[in-house]
Amino acid sequence: MNSTKSNYNNHKNLTPYPSGSLRELWMISFPLMLSLMSGSLMLFWDRILLAQFSIEAHNAATSSGTIVTFLQFAFICTTCIAEVFVGRYYGANQPEKIGIPIWQMIWLSVFSIFIFTPLGFFAGDYIFASSPYFTMENDYFFYMMCFGPIFCVNCALSSFYIGRGRVKFITAIMIGANLLNIPLAYALIFGFEPYLPPLGISGAAIAAGMAQLIQALILFLDFVKTKNRKLYGTGCFHFNRNEFFECIRLGLPSSLAHTLEILAWALFFRMLMSAGEEHLTVVSIAQSIFFLFTFLTEGVSKGAQAIAANMIGARKWDDLWKLLHSGIKFYLFLFCLFGTFLMIDSGPLVKLFISEDSVSSEKIHELVASSCLWVWIFFLFDGIHWLVVGLLTAAGDTKFILKLGGSSIWIFALLPTYFFIVLQGNGPDVAWAITAFYGLVTCSLYLARFYSTRWKKNLVLEQQLVQS
Repeated sequence: MNSTKSNYNNHKNLTPYPSGSLRELWMISFPLMLSLMSGSLMLFWDRILLAQFSIEAHNAATSSGTIVTFLQFAFICTTCIAEVFVGRYYGANQPEKIGIPIWQMIWLSVFSIFIFTPLGFFAGDYIFASSPYFTMENDYFFYMMCFGPIFCVNCALSSFYIGRGRVKFITAIMIGANLLNIPLAYALIFGFEPYLPPLGISGAAIAAGMAQLIQALILFLDFVKTKNRKLYGTGCFHFNRNEFFECIRLGLPSSLAHTLEILAWALFFRMLMSAGEEHLTVVSIAQSIFFLFTFLTEGVSKGAQAIAANMIGARKWDDLWKLLHSGIKFYLFLFCLFGTFLMIDSGPLVKLFISEDSVSSEKIHELVASSCLWVWIFFLFDGIHWLVVGLLTAAGDTKFILKLGGSSIWIFALLPTYFFIVLQGNGPDVAWAITAFYGLVTCSLYLARFYSTRWKKNLVLEQQLVQS
C-alpha cells in the first residue's frame, strides 16, 4: 500500500505545464495534428498522381480504398488501445510494465495476417465482381490488404510514444514516412523506363506499404533498444494472455463502434446518390471542406486520451475535469476562428471544387454556401464529442461508446435523412442540417455520460495498477 501511494505521489507528468491545462493539451495534440495532416496530404498526393495516370485509376483507388478502410479499421483501432495502457502505467510510475501491452498488440497485428492475407487473395473477386474497374480495384485491394498487418504494427508501436507524451519523435517519423511516399509513389505509378515499368494503381499501394514498412522498422528498432528494454520492459515479448484479452476487452467495443459509424456514413452517401447528382455533389463538396479540419479533431482526441490515461494512472480525478474544460475552450476558439472562413466568405473554398463553366454551378455554389453554416455548427459539436470519446476511452468506458456510437448515427442521422431527403425530397443543404442535429444530440449524450461519472466503474486497469 505504501509503495502504491509513493507511485501515485511520484507520477510523471507528460509535459512541464500544469496537468489538464490548455497548454498541456496543445503541447501533446499539436504534433499529432501535424502527423495526421501529413497523412491526409500524402493521400491527396497519391490521388493527384493516380488522376494524372488515368481517371479510371483514381476512381478505382477511391472505391477500393473505402472497402480497405472498412475491413482494416477494427484491427487498427484495437491496436491503438495500447496507448491507454501505456499512459496509465506511466502515470502510476510503473514504467517497467509499459512494454507488455505494446507487445500484445504487436501479436494481434501478427495474428491479423491470417485475416488480411486470405481476404486480399480471394475477397476482391467477389466484392468488385460487377465493377467496371474490377482489375484495378482488385489489384489495389490485394496489396493494401497484404500490407494491413504493417499498418497495425505501426499503431501499436506509436502507442509506446504517444502514451508517454513523446509525440515529437513519433511525429517526425510519421512525417518522414509520408515524405518518403512522395518519390516512391511517383516512381512506382509512372515507372522509370527501362528499369522499372509503370505499375499504375498497384504502384500507389506498394509505395504506401513500403513507406509504412520502413516506418515500422525504425520504430521497432528504437522500441527494443537497450535503454527502453531496461526502463520500460520492451524486451518482454512473450504472449501474455491476461494482458492481451484486457486490451481486446477495452479496445474492441470502441473499434466496432467506429466501424459501424463508417458503414453508416457509406449508407448515408448511398441515400444521397439515390436522391440525385445535385444532392451528392453538394454534400460531397461540403464534406471535403469539413475534412480540411478533421486533423484537428483527431489530434485533440488522441492527445486528450493520452493525458487522461496518465491522470487516471495517477488517480488525479479532478484534473480530468480541467482537461475536459480546456478542450471545450479550444474548440470554442476554433469555432469562432473558422466562422470567418465558413460564414463570412466561404466563396474561395467553394470555388476550388466548382467549375464556373458548369450551367448549374451558381445553384450548387449557393447550396454549398448554405451547407457551410451547418458544417460550421457540426464541427463544434463533433469536436467536443470526440474529445469526450478520448476521455471515456482512457477511462475504459468503451462499452458505452459501442452502444452510443454504434447506434446514434443510425437513429439521429440516417433515419432523418431517409425521411426528409429520400421520401420528402428536401434540398441537399438539409442533409447537413440533419448532420448538425446528429452532432448536437450525440455530443450532449456523451457529455451527460461524462458528467454522470459512471465511467469510473469501468477502469479496467485498477487492480493491476495498485499491485507493486
